[in-house]
Amino acid sequence: MNRQDCTHTIVPRAQSVPALLLALAGFARRRINHGAGRVAELSLTWLERSRQRRQLGELNDHMLRDIGLTRADAWAEVDKPFWRP
Repeated sequence: MNRQDCTHTIVPRAQSVPALLLALAGFARRRINHGAGRVAELSLTWLERSRQRRQLGELNDHMLRDIGLTRADAWAEVDKPFWRP
């Protein structure tokens, strides 16, 4: 195997993973079956849910009051696993 044969094995950087998942979801919807597209979309949902919960945990008490949550409410949401709505 020569060097040119290995160009498709380049691993994406961590910050490009959401873009890669979006591209995969679009490709899967067009080219593969509906099940693969659903898996990619579910992965994006989980990634976004995890990001939102992490950011919620970083809010101070004043910000939480502005959105009508207590610190206990926020921690209850932050402690949920990414797959649980």
